[in-house]
Amino acid sequence: MRGSITQVSGDGSGCILAEDGNEVYFERSGIGSSGVDDLMVGHWVEFELQYGSEQLRATGIKRSRRDVERRPEAPQPRG
Repeated sequence: MRGSITQVSGDGSGCILAEDGNEVYFERSGIGSSGVDDLMVGHWVEFELQYGSEQLRATGIKRSRRDVERRPEAPQPRG
């Protein structure tokens, strides 16, 4: 899946607004080798979904090539 970072906290967790309009939580452990220091609000990322105990979580998060090549508009929430 792809989406845009909407929030990053000091502990390395945050939220991604997926292209389908759903917001997905992530933890530091779900970030790929690029590291949390490279992720900022508005960055486009690619990720996989994993079912956690209470909610879906994003894992395998990495910067999207399309974010590096150009900065498109972030997806908009549903509603």
